[in-house]
Amino acid sequence: MRKLMMVLALALLSSTAFAADVKIDSYTYVNKERKVAELCGTVTGSEGPSTFVQITVDERSKRPAIYNTFAGPTGKFCTVVITYYGTAIAEAL
Repeated sequence: MRKLMMVLALALLSSTAFAADVKIDSYTYVNKERKVAELCGTVTGSEGPSTFVQITVDERSKRPAIYNTFAGPTGKFCTVVITYYGTAIAEAL
């Protein structure tokens, strides 16, 4: 019974993640050195009250950075990141 509950919970979480679409709306540098940036975006198609968003910065570099944040009921999120190449991708988990 316990295994069945784990499988059902995992299936529910994975089905919710595939239904959500994440779009990065703004990527603005905060300082003159252009290493600190504010990244904001929107999640659409989420079925829950909040969505877990994983952001990968400098994804094609040898050492990409991963940031995690939540999008609230409105689907909007913002976070501050450190970047060297100025690129990022975001996905709902």
